[in-house]
Amino acid sequence: MAKKKRKKKRSSGLLGLRLFLVAAVIALVGVGLWQLREYVSQNATTAIVQADALGKYHQGTVVIARNETLYETENKTRIDFIAEEGSKVTRSGAICKVYSSGYNQTEINRLENYREEIQNYHVNQVLNTYIDAALASDNEEIDSLAQQVRTLVQGRGVGSLSNLEKQLESALAARKNYLRQKYPDDQSLAELYKVENDQLKKIESWTTTYTAKEDCIVSFYTDGYERTVNANTYSGMTPSDVRNVIRGVAPEQSTVSRGSDPIFRTVIEDEWYALFLCSDRDWNPVVGEEYQMQLTGFDNYVISARVESFSRIGSDLLLRMRISSSVEPILNIRTCGATVGDFVSGVYVPVNALYTYDNMMGVIVLENGIQTFVPVTVISYTDDDRAFVRPTLSGSPLEANKTVMLF
Repeated sequence: MAKKKRKKKRSSGLLGLRLFLVAAVIALVGVGLWQLREYVSQNATTAIVQADALGKYHQGTVVIARNETLYETENKTRIDFIAEEGSKVTRSGAICKVYSSGYNQTEINRLENYREEIQNYHVNQVLNTYIDAALASDNEEIDSLAQQVRTLVQGRGVGSLSNLEKQLESALAARKNYLRQKYPDDQSLAELYKVENDQLKKIESWTTTYTAKEDCIVSFYTDGYERTVNANTYSGMTPSDVRNVIRGVAPEQSTVSRGSDPIFRTVIEDEWYALFLCSDRDWNPVVGEEYQMQLTGFDNYVISARVESFSRIGSDLLLRMRISSSVEPILNIRTCGATVGDFVSGVYVPVNALYTYDNMMGVIVLENGIQTFVPVTVISYTDDDRAFVRPTLSGSPLEANKTVMLF
């Protein structure tokens, strides 16, 4: 009986181990990456991954033309940014507030002094005279919000400071309106409100709040080409125009923009253009044809681009191409190397870098001492013992110039 009990216990332990291993494999498949520490010999040699593409393709340089609108102003002294860089803003959403040269901090300080006088009058005159439950509730809310703001500023809380500040401003405005309606016959208080309102209007005359005219992405970074290279001008640009942008030749300023300072630009998300310049006398692109385009430095970012028109000058061939994917990856890029054509992107690895793990073909990427198994699809083999592969899963660490292990 004792032997049977021990055998049953051992069998139960093995079953538990199998269940644990099955669960671990399922979890690893969900993640898509396997960190290997003990399976691979530490003495294995390594090789560097090389990026390339298979198929018919052409290499050159692109100039990016976005569907964007530049906003400028003269004599600005300060900008309060409301929207964040690269954020999406819906139509009528606030972007920023710009203060003109008439604005100065002295006027703001004067407004704050008037408001402090109103607050002191509330405390010393109105609130000492009347017992008001509704007003007491407003004061408690304001005190609570103010304490939350202080806690966040001191780094001891969790939450959004900007949201709390908006709530506090709203609560203060609600209390002010309540007092204004509750005690309208107090002439001293009414005079203080008038002085505050006059000062506020004076300051607002020096400020402009900009809002979005349509759904867009907002950027506060500009490079000077926004007016000359965009969705409205790209179709008329020549190879020499594009060459000048690539060389960094400054665009000629119009009389409208001369003397003005850029504030921000709004960009339509799913429409942008690529002016692809290459030297290929034998390529005859087809207008309306969809080609694949891969930008240098964006190894896992291949997009579809449609040829709108093209022209030649000497050895230069310029394709004007339209892209209907998100503009976010190239929001702040003007020029970039590119590959255009009908091709499959991937990387070359030595054949002896291929490693089978759990019945899957892959390679082991070595980075910062960590070995990560990356499943791959082998597209082709070359005569020089290399394999052209693509990672099976997106977000893979298998990229150009990474190190893989050899076996």
